[in-house]
Amino acid sequence: MSHRHERSLKGKLLVTLMSVMLGGWLFWFGCQYLQVSRQQSGHWDGSLREVGQQILLSMPSDVDAVEGSRRLTLPGDLQAEPNTKFDKIRFQVWSLQRRASIVSSKGAPAEPLQPAFRDGLATTRAAGEDWRVYAITDASGRVQVQVGMARSQLQAELGYWLKVSLLSALALLFALALAIWAAIQWSLRPVNRLRDQMAQREAMDLAPLSTRDIPREIKPLLASFNDLLARLSQAMQGERQFLADAAHELRTPLAALLTQTQVALRAGSQADAREALVQLSQGIERTSRLAQQLLDSARIDASQRGQEHAVVELADVISLVAREFEGMAARRQQTISLDTGLASVRGDLDDLGVLVRNLIDNAVRYSGEQGHIRVHCARRADGGVEMTVSDNGPGVPLDERERIFERFFRGSTGNGERGSGIGLSLVQRIARAHGATLSVEDGRDACGLCVRVVFPAA
Repeated sequence: MSHRHERSLKGKLLVTLMSVMLGGWLFWFGCQYLQVSRQQSGHWDGSLREVGQQILLSMPSDVDAVEGSRRLTLPGDLQAEPNTKFDKIRFQVWSLQRRASIVSSKGAPAEPLQPAFRDGLATTRAAGEDWRVYAITDASGRVQVQVGMARSQLQAELGYWLKVSLLSALALLFALALAIWAAIQWSLRPVNRLRDQMAQREAMDLAPLSTRDIPREIKPLLASFNDLLARLSQAMQGERQFLADAAHELRTPLAALLTQTQVALRAGSQADAREALVQLSQGIERTSRLAQQLLDSARIDASQRGQEHAVVELADVISLVAREFEGMAARRQQTISLDTGLASVRGDLDDLGVLVRNLIDNAVRYSGEQGHIRVHCARRADGGVEMTVSDNGPGVPLDERERIFERFFRGSTGNGERGSGIGLSLVQRIARAHGATLSVEDGRDACGLCVRVVFPAA
């Protein structure tokens, strides 16, 4: 089986949390980038304005009369400090009357930073490069100071901030991922311990799992699992009891069969042998019936795990099953009358056949010689279907009627007939599986027994 589509709970939690954090961080970073870009532009615009004004105020009043001159240099043992705040700024001092450069900083282009010589902030192009320039003219209008900074330097500084921020954020996200993974591992440690305990269990160990130190979110799942284990344990206990009872029930008739066989073998006359063989035949019939009921019980258990019900005509089922008992009823001088109308129910055909068969079999066996069994089914006014199987036999005492559907219970019928105690328990299980209700009341002529089954509307 392929495991490509299996997803780990820890992986899902980590991916979900990191996706949310990464999305939030990207949104925050975008906002910060826009804000820093505006702040940086405003910061450098203010710096250019401040530097330009200071340079203008530091110039002598007759500076416009100065002709271009060579710059002074630092002593040989000193070097200019690079990468200072103002090392990126270039300035020029121009005579407006002569349109000639009076003073300029190192690295400033030969052409004007502000070719139009307009005062204020502007973005210009000089020496093949874009500049952010601030120009200011003295009060007499003779001298203009132009201070500028290359746009490439602004972008480089912004890129440096972006790179540092991204690396810092990635390192932080990685640290958070490790912390989240460690927290998930620590939170699921009790679940892993529980998994190891389950792996070490014996196959038939259905004791409930401990909920100690289990996370609160997982406790409902564990509680439902423990409930399932309890139901499985109860079902297995019931099956063990069923197997033990079935073995006991089979041992008794098998022992009787062996006894009757030995009697027949030792019979001194043909009459004695015949009587022993009759008893042997009856024992085989009871054993066969018990085995069939045990097989029906096992089949019903299997079919009720995932069966899909279909619409079944109950009258047809009753008619087919009743024919199976015609020979048995004739030997007992009994009559079976059918009073059936069209009555569709939703259910499993085989299970409904077992239900009808066990009800008629119970009536035939316990109604006695020359008994009369009546099977009736009809649709009710509420859309449901009612089925009754009644006889005029000795019936069942009132104090035993609640127990006749218990597995292996045998009532005091008074006619000497010995049953298995399985047939009516199968009837009850099938009725429950089909949503039907069972009731027991007096049979025909205020005696005997009547079993009523009411099915819901199909």
